[in-house]
Amino acid sequence: MSLIRSFLIVSCLAVSSVFAADFKKDIQPILERNCYECHSLKTGKKKAGFVFDDLETFKLDIKDNDVAQIRPGKPAESHFLEILVNDGKNHMPPNENLSSAEIKKITEWITEGASFEKDAPKLALTAVKKNLPPIMSWTNVDGKTIKAGFVRLDGANVVLRMPLNAAEVPYPLTKLSEASQKLARDCAAP
Repeated sequence: MSLIRSFLIVSCLAVSSVFAADFKKDIQPILERNCYECHSLKTGKKKAGFVFDDLETFKLDIKDNDVAQIRPGKPAESHFLEILVNDGKNHMPPNENLSSAEIKKITEWITEGASFEKDAPKLALTAVKKNLPPIMSWTNVDGKTIKAGFVRLDGANVVLRMPLNAAEVPYPLTKLSEASQKLARDCAAP
């Protein structure tokens, strides 16, 4: 069994088990390292109106409505997560990418309800979430990073699952870097 295949099985088991993303232990350090420079009371900067070190202000961005930045239990509908994983002009943090582990932890936190309290009740995971592949970093020949899960190889394409809307997107293998082409073949190996 390949290392990637083992990782996928362990990841599925981990998602189906009871896990808890602790805001203070898991999420706050990610935000502090990557976001506080532009979004904190400590630095006096509130770019785009966002502040992550004042939890009362940060809570205002967490609601289950169409204009909220973070929709508890709905990472695919959370603009906050979208700007962390996209490669568009609004990507955050600028000129950097969070690691796959950091993205996964933030996704778990939002999925569980985006609570600041360690012992807050967690939202139930849906069966669909259990079947999503782990988010990996793929690099194309232009050096751009694509964050998506591996689904399968399909002819000359690798089919990737986008983390925000779970859409399956075929991507030409020849447009991926050699390392990402190898990752796709490793993921597809029995």
